[in-house]
Amino acid sequence: MKYFYPITFQFRFVLILNLILDKILSNYNDETAVAFSDEKISYRTLIDEAFNVFSFLKSKNITSDWVAINANEGWKSYAYILGVWMLGKGYLPINADAPEERNKEILNSASCDFVLDRNCYDNTGLCFNESNFSDNNGLAYLLFTSGTTGKPKGVPISLINLSSFTDHYKDHEVIKFSNSDVFLQSYELTFDVSVFCFTMAFINGGTLVLPEQTQVKYQGLFKAIKAFDVTVVSFVPSVIRMSFPFLDRLKLPSVKYSFFSGEALHGDWAQAWMESVPNAKVYNCYGPTETVIVCTEEPLFELDKSYFKAGIPLPLGKSFKGVDIKIEEGEVCFSGEQVFKGYLNGATLSNYQSGDMASYDERGKLIFNGRKDDQVQWNGYRIQLSELDTVVSEKTSSWSKTVFYNEKLIVFTLTDIEKVGIAIRNYFPSYYIPTSVVLLQEVPLNINGKLDVTFLKSLV
Repeated sequence: MKYFYPITFQFRFVLILNLILDKILSNYNDETAVAFSDEKISYRTLIDEAFNVFSFLKSKNITSDWVAINANEGWKSYAYILGVWMLGKGYLPINADAPEERNKEILNSASCDFVLDRNCYDNTGLCFNESNFSDNNGLAYLLFTSGTTGKPKGVPISLINLSSFTDHYKDHEVIKFSNSDVFLQSYELTFDVSVFCFTMAFINGGTLVLPEQTQVKYQGLFKAIKAFDVTVVSFVPSVIRMSFPFLDRLKLPSVKYSFFSGEALHGDWAQAWMESVPNAKVYNCYGPTETVIVCTEEPLFELDKSYFKAGIPLPLGKSFKGVDIKIEEGEVCFSGEQVFKGYLNGATLSNYQSGDMASYDERGKLIFNGRKDDQVQWNGYRIQLSELDTVVSEKTSSWSKTVFYNEKLIVFTLTDIEKVGIAIRNYFPSYYIPTSVVLLQEVPLNINGKLDVTFLKSLV
């Protein structure tokens, strides 16, 4: 069957959606698009479902720029994304397991009236071969990050931004993805690196593997790699840190490309992982959500061995073509085609100041030096410690202070520990859960009458 896809979309959008609709349907329509458990979803089935979603959404005359989707519905969530893009809108992934109050705040900020899921439209099974598509408004997706005031901040990513990112791999000299590659979806759709996993799979006609949900997350990831002979993986370094004790017994020969991002990567973790994937080219990558997934890469297989023993995070790498990086007073600042233009409902930005501190060493390698503010990377996500303090203090009517030290996230409080736990679980997604909550009898002060953070760290 021939599909007529939108010719009115701006040309950069064609590089993403039309590659999926045209190239894939022409060459891979019966090939596997998504695999999980014992099931395989073909590209034909995926695109048919996306057209059903598009038709339903079009009948609703949606005025918002964004369409919220349930990110917890397996392969159908990807059909939702494609259907939203066909409509000319950007998608907003909602984790149905996240606290209701937080999800309501996000939906209100984006002016979304409903969340698209399998219960809100009739899947007629019809396959549309001719459609009048809407002009695309240039939006790709909207994600929310931690905010200092206790309110999440919306990061709108345009199709221009996303296309600049995908161009990096299309023109890459070393990384050559193809339709024979199998990509592991190691992130939920509310995490930006998830976009890398499914766009690279679909654009190249490869297979996206959805891992089984297990009590210990990394076990499900490694199980899926072995079961489906996964060739492309992307992880946050904490996955390696948690599995470090048994990595010497883990061998994953099918992996060809391995990427790390989201947290600082240490040399001993990286070395252990590289021994587990002997046939893979391993990269350390870096980039805030505001710069689209990642915007630098360091090929670890080419890196001088001394960096692995230096006791500092491994280099962040060189920037992608669509990103300009400058170090201003020690802070990493971004501009360029791959960088967003400002937060949702906020002012337009031409230069994004990341709050990340970094410098170039004597060999010209970009080295991460920590944060300018109280933001940390926890479970791969950026978390503002002051956001935790603001919300917990408000919900418990008591003093609260969060400290990140020695790879641990500790919440100190003067009130009942269970109250703090309830406040965190009721408002924040699961990745905010701290290592522990510690009850104090009084607020510790130093000789100058200020909060004694050094004392708090000594308790960690």
